[in-house]
Amino acid sequence: MVNGCSKQEMIEQPIAYNHEIHVSEAGLDCIDCHTGVEKKMYASLPSIKQCKSCHSIMQGESISESLVVEAVKNNVEIPWKPIYELEDYVFFSHRRHVKSGKISCAVCHGEVEKLSKPPTHQLIPISMDSCMKCHDNKSISNDCLTCHV
Repeated sequence: MVNGCSKQEMIEQPIAYNHEIHVSEAGLDCIDCHTGVEKKMYASLPSIKQCKSCHSIMQGESISESLVVEAVKNNVEIPWKPIYELEDYVFFSHRRHVKSGKISCAVCHGEVEKLSKPPTHQLIPISMDSCMKCHDNKSISNDCLTCHV
């Protein structure tokens, strides 16, 4: 599959983003950078606007941070690459799962907040089987039209 649930090729991000330091030291939460999860169908990849609040000047000495500061200075978006993409015929709403279902990001994405380097692949591979098991555990319909359009 090109963009499907079984996508597992290795992804290299343009900057070696350290999730762990942003969570443990800066106190950020997933939704601080991946906005929209509570209000929209899709979670966003971080925009330069999120980086701007802390990285208009260097906080440390890493090469990765210098690349972020440069992007902020030039107001250039960092071309983050998505790791999770579903086929067009799959309906998935982050808002419905996060807000209504009260499912933490780690359930589907793994413990990304503990990573000092960006993930290169899906930590928890998304599959129809894993989704159906979760629906069964939460007594949510597994009727085809619940997730497929």
